[in-house]
Amino acid sequence: MADRFGAKRVISCALVVSAALCFMIPFAADNYGLPGVWCTIALMGAAQGPLFPTSTVYLSRWMPKQGKDGADEKAWGTTMLDLGVTVGSMVVLPVANALAETVGWRQAYRTVAFAAFVFIAAWQMFAAEQPSKCSFISGEELKFLNENVPPPRAKTTESVGILGIPMKVLFKPGLWAVFAAHMGFNYGFYFLTNWSPTYYADVLKLSPAESGIHLAVAQAANIAAIIVAPALVRFANQRGTTLRASRCYFTAVGLLGAGLCLGPAYQLRTLNPWVTTILLALANAFFGLSPSGFKANYLDVTELYVGVVSGYGNTLGTCASFFGPQIVGFFLKGNGGWDAALASIVAVSFFASSLFALFCTVTPVEREDDVKKKQ
Repeated sequence: MADRFGAKRVISCALVVSAALCFMIPFAADNYGLPGVWCTIALMGAAQGPLFPTSTVYLSRWMPKQGKDGADEKAWGTTMLDLGVTVGSMVVLPVANALAETVGWRQAYRTVAFAAFVFIAAWQMFAAEQPSKCSFISGEELKFLNENVPPPRAKTTESVGILGIPMKVLFKPGLWAVFAAHMGFNYGFYFLTNWSPTYYADVLKLSPAESGIHLAVAQAANIAAIIVAPALVRFANQRGTTLRASRCYFTAVGLLGAGLCLGPAYQLRTLNPWVTTILLALANAFFGLSPSGFKANYLDVTELYVGVVSGYGNTLGTCASFFGPQIVGFFLKGNGGWDAALASIVAVSFFASSLFALFCTVTPVEREDDVKKKQ
């Protein structure tokens, strides 16, 4: 849809539908009870589903491999996208809870929806599908981007079928390297998101108030790493690191570092709780480096099928986010416990980073065969 109708339109539609459903949750609760709330929130999830792959398409229209100062702008763009997700998640929970306590939960939902509509208005005013449609871009910058950013998807004579991408392109190892890294990242990262509160309560025996402080440290570490990551990418570029090597380093260091920090956590549970918090904070920080690797590679690995590839990758990553907690739950039901759960993150991180390092490519997969013929 983003390739065909434009990323801005799809993002706008997704945001409008999501905000409208958020506004309707109190109505659904009052008239249809819990089933109504469940269905409304499920529809919100469906409306928000296109946002990551469509945002990737949007970035592909603006982000060159290197800016005028030599910085890797694709890595910067995907890192800022991740930062927005993290900061937004951190801000909305305490704000919404405070609103619920002050004016009631119904008004809290309506206020969040109103804030979303305000953002949508700003998005419509200032966002541009591509540089040539931006009203406040400088001539120099427009010239630079026109010369360094691929144009929107061109028509192709190849049959893409119902999959939206030629079969011979879909099964290129470079694509599946990105997909594997995305799944490995989501498996470990959402373990921290979903299970950390349970771990602090059940294993470390901390109260919710005490746990909140420890959990905030891990979140702050993730944000700090995301902010620092573009400077680290620039440093690597200045040292002569190739683009492919940079993508591999940040993916592998992010996934393996996080896995190795989480692996021994349960064995150290009898020590001061801050030992666990330091390990979780370091793991979250390592996860903050990964978007500069495999997520930036979404913008390298294809030029013609950015939306389709991002959609498949996000779907597979979401499957890992969904099944990961179920697998952890299986371990906790007497099938190895926390040790096995944490060991599975180490194993998945090693496997995913190894696949990425072996098969990662920064040549668009639809052009790989042509490049090989020329060589």
